[in-house]
Amino acid sequence: MTSPLVTIVILHWRGAAKTLHCLERVQQLDYAPYHVILVDNGALPAEMAQICAAYPAAEVLVMGHNRGFAAGVNPAIQRALALGSQYILLLNDDTIVPPDLLTRLVLVQQQHPEIGIITPKLQREDTGRLAGLGCFVKPCSIESVGWDTPDIPQQDGLLLFDAIFGTAMFIEHTVFEAVGLFDERFFFYYEDIDFCLRAREQGYLSACDPAVTVQHAVAASSQRVPGLRQFYMGRGRQIFFRKYCRGWRRPGFLLREVGRVGREVRYQLQQQAPARALAYVGGVLVGLVVPLSLRQP
Repeated sequence: MTSPLVTIVILHWRGAAKTLHCLERVQQLDYAPYHVILVDNGALPAEMAQICAAYPAAEVLVMGHNRGFAAGVNPAIQRALALGSQYILLLNDDTIVPPDLLTRLVLVQQQHPEIGIITPKLQREDTGRLAGLGCFVKPCSIESVGWDTPDIPQQDGLLLFDAIFGTAMFIEHTVFEAVGLFDERFFFYYEDIDFCLRAREQGYLSACDPAVTVQHAVAASSQRVPGLRQFYMGRGRQIFFRKYCRGWRRPGFLLREVGRVGREVRYQLQQQAPARALAYVGGVLVGLVVPLSLRQP
């Protein structure tokens, strides 16, 4: 019997070396059939020429400029669905995947059809510590699990969460039919959590499979521009909680956020990174005023 088609969507912005390394490992996957869509999210022409020459089998979608994560992957997801993909793997271009990744994730999803979104165990490439297993979401707070904590042994048995992270997100195609695409009001950060919560409302669970590990160079792209990560973290957080933390809980959340912003600014200043501190504050302010009426696919 023919195995189901998996389409791997890789978003590329800057840094050909990491994307080439990622694609090199993707080529070593022991699963078939799979298809690779590489999203040119405002990359340098010379970089894309180098990547395309090395991996001509990858289909390239050109965005023209950096549209962020959600608006970058959405056209690729639509293309993957049009190809008849049963599963779509959203994969950061700064990851290193094991050969059995797709074989394992397809098997797990087929054994657990109630789970629509799966992530492998994510491990920091530099330190070997965990790079996020998933998170639990309360009305006005998020509790991340396994973020920069000691590694755990590979083990059978899934870990259920309210949401998982978009670093390596394996999604069954019917989830998109029920939920839609990623919310483009987020540039990057928090759109993955939002998507998982919307999927849960439609009956699809999110889980981490600690039996397979993907290594991740955390924030490799955003760290190239000082303050970029902090700006979009602050912006995305405010948009997320404007969407989910409403009613009588909202004033208390805003009061706590003042303290949280202060702690983040103090931390960045202690790290002698005033540009990052300023960027975070700027992102928070933008996130508080950006219209929530923007298009949500």
